[in-house]
Amino acid sequence: MKIFRSKIALLLISLFAIFFFGVTMSFAEPIKGKRFGTFESKGTVKVGDVKGHTLTVGVSKGVDATNKGIFIAKMISDLINGNGTQRGYTVTIHKDGDKSFSKSQGKVTTVMSEGKMPLVTFEGTWEFTGGTGKWANVQGKGTYKGRFIGPGIFTYDMEGESSIK
Repeated sequence: MKIFRSKIALLLISLFAIFFFGVTMSFAEPIKGKRFGTFESKGTVKVGDVKGHTLTVGVSKGVDATNKGIFIAKMISDLINGNGTQRGYTVTIHKDGDKSFSKSQGKVTTVMSEGKMPLVTFEGTWEFTGGTGKWANVQGKGTYKGRFIGPGIFTYDMEGESSIK
């Protein structure tokens, strides 16, 4: 009878541990943030197949106003007259010094205002690719949507979910 009780106790403890650690480690945390930054073109080349087709490599730097971190993104855009696709990689340095890494892809849309000024918006998806410190095993993804508010100056909102595995 003692052996039976010990096996039951061991089974209950094991089930509790699996449930507790499995559930607490898999909860997704919501992410919602606002970022401000600058974009600097590192080079643009004309593709030459149609008028206005360019490839641009650039670097964005800025602040995550919600989480008090900074970010640096390396991007490439494939645009025809300011419209097309972009993709890139971002490192976010959090206020405690830990880093998270992500990749993104999306679209860029440019329309001319009545005053003949280009109004540039962008939107897409992002996904964590890794991190350091408490972000070492981060997983998650989400969306972003933003706009340029001046020459080389932009803002965007992001949201999604993350979990540490």
